[in-house]
Amino acid sequence: MSARQWAAIMVGDESYAGSPSFRRFEAAVKNLMPFRHIIPTHQGRAAEAILFHLIGGAGKKIPSNTHFDTTRGNIEATGAQAIDLPAAEGLDPAASHPFKGNIDLARLEAFVEESADAAPRVTITLTNNAGGGQPASLENTRAAAALAHAHGKPFIVDGCRFVLGHSVNKRLFQHPARPTCSGAGRKCRGHAI
Repeated sequence: MSARQWAAIMVGDESYAGSPSFRRFEAAVKNLMPFRHIIPTHQGRAAEAILFHLIGGAGKKIPSNTHFDTTRGNIEATGAQAIDLPAAEGLDPAASHPFKGNIDLARLEAFVEESADAAPRVTITLTNNAGGGQPASLENTRAAAALAHAHGKPFIVDGCRFVLGHSVNKRLFQHPARPTCSGAGRKCRGHAI
């Protein structure tokens, strides 16, 4: 973390509602995501618990590239089943591939067609933490979103560590047309829900 980030922690007002730090947080989130309501939680796993209690439940199956352990726990605590659909190259530690965090699109399509009623939505974690922190490509994210939407499913982007995935993308593919980090976040959000 930068010195400015540490300083913000030291002087921050953590009462959330109505505090100046909440307004800065809200503005930063709305710069990246088109959400009408911003509800801060103390950790991502708390946000997941809220989400999966709303969309999970017995008989539901929730596909992703690979669910992180706390995500899996939150899904399964509702009685739903977490379904991992990592791309084949992500399962081979010796494979040299820049985006080992991709979701297997053929398996995702087969799953959604077979389990349409049981799958409330499709998700992708941009930096596949359970898969060794490997990034998912923007192209793979776009294709997964299009597939989900074609089947009438919301598409949820877990943006945890998306900055890392973006930096890998920029390092591997130096190109002047590559978006800034916030621009990449906005591109990803464009595929969500």
